[in-house]
Amino acid sequence: MNQHIMIDLETLGTTIDSNVLTIGALKFDPHQDYRGWTWGDFPKEQIFYRRIDPETGSALGLKIDEDTLAWWAKQNDDVKAEAFGDEDRHPIDQVFKDLYKFCITGKYFWAQGVAFDTVICEQIYKRLERGAPWMFYNLRDTRTIFDLADPEMPKAQHHNALFDCWRQTVGVQNVYRKLFKN
Repeated sequence: MNQHIMIDLETLGTTIDSNVLTIGALKFDPHQDYRGWTWGDFPKEQIFYRRIDPETGSALGLKIDEDTLAWWAKQNDDVKAEAFGDEDRHPIDQVFKDLYKFCITGKYFWAQGVAFDTVICEQIYKRLERGAPWMFYNLRDTRTIFDLADPEMPKAQHHNALFDCWRQTVGVQNVYRKLFKN
């Protein structure tokens, strides 16, 4: 079975040069069923989550958008604490080196839209003078597959990259079950 990886970012903008607050990635099998799973059910090697020091992104020339900051200010306190808290922040170059290692076994890379999360990652890898751990033809879009059948996804929480990875993964698995009955 080829390894699938879901990727999600929480950012400080909506353009391809946006600064990144957090990144989550989850290795998964689209033919399994992760509904009802908790984080304790996943082997640690299937999960990647890092909080990034935004100053290190700014040093790379990544942008912070004032409208996006205003949007973040309207989120609940728990969401803001996770996105903006100072503890456990890592330099962006180390995070993307670690992400590369995490993704090296991947074959297909999923995101909620092909023109945001993975494109931002590719821009960061370019600024770091490294290649991305995927080829363009191995990128997959959850929005496209969710148009084929109702993904029946778990209720959304507010803007946690790892939770979003799990939620979107469950949606992909639900659609696979509907499309590949038998």
